Amino acid sequence: MGWLPIAGVVVLWAGAAAAEVGMRALAFTDTADGGMTRAVVWYPTDAPETPVRRGPFTFQVAEGGPVAEGRHPLVVVSHGSGGSAFGHADTAMALARRGYVVAAVHHRGNAFDDDRDAGTERMWRKRPAQLSATLDYLLAEPELADRLDGERVGALGFSAGGYTVLVAAGGVAELGRIAAHCRTPPAGERFCHLGNEETQARVDARDPRIRAAVLMAPVGVPFSKDGLAGVTIPIRLYRAERDEQIAASQVEGLRDRLPMPPEYEVVRDAGHFAFLMPVPAAIAAEVGPPAWDPPGFDRTAFHERLNTEIADFFDRALAIERQGR
Repeated sequence: MGWLPIAGVVVLWAGAAAAEVGMRALAFTDTADGGMTRAVVWYPTDAPETPVRRGPFTFQVAEGGPVAEGRHPLVVVSHGSGGSAFGHADTAMALARRGYVVAAVHHRGNAFDDDRDAGTERMWRKRPAQLSATLDYLLAEPELADRLDGERVGALGFSAGGYTVLVAAGGVAELGRIAAHCRTPPAGERFCHLGNEETQARVDARDPRIRAAVLMAPVGVPFSKDGLAGVTIPIRLYRAERDEQIAASQVEGLRDRLPMPPEYEVVRDAGHFAFLMPVPAAIAAEVGPPAWDPPGFDRTAFHERLNTEIADFFDRALAIERQGR
């Protein structure tokens, strides 16, 4: 399957997950440059859910409710370049209903509301640091720390977020490989439109707390085979068949260079943004390209399957077995 049991044991998850999902926003120091960064956290709770509006989206959550009793596995999420901490909210909520605490980083300097670092060395360096800073904060935050199982931490990344998670998982990124790739990019690949400054810098920022990872249409070119030698955690890897941003060769090359074969799936007829939360038709024009799919592709139906697959993967990879399953 391409994944290894954690410490050779399976831990029985004590009790069923709470039926409701809580949500809260956090702000803390960005260790990359001393500014403030943000994260959104979803988690199991016993508090009642109500409609909560965020931008063009409405979520049915218990905003600010207490985290359910017990120690919960944790998943950190890294969005794509120019994205948002809410980009994978449906996946986060599905994991929370399964009993996970899920923290999505809002990557300051490479988000929809602050994209000043896009395509620069700063962007590639700051992203993994921000992911680890989020973990640091969560595992020390008084209201959350006692509810988290710091030995069972997973990470999920989309596009540039996949790069971010790979660095945190032990990959060493060679940024010069990006500019070299973009001198003669594959036909139709828009990744290079991001802008990629010439640099020979390397990014090495492994976070040993991360024990399993899901990568969705990840940026793969910064990683050589040697640069991936330290990535030995379980990985589930997705490629979108009709991805207009990340060429198939990026994802397939990454798959082939990983030292442990990942679980791998090609999502038929999917475009790059298929991994983002489904967007209601009424606001698709307001959201723009991230809401659009190739003709005939049903993102909502795909996410019903995707969210279950991701939760099942983390259960296996983090050695969690649930009563009644």
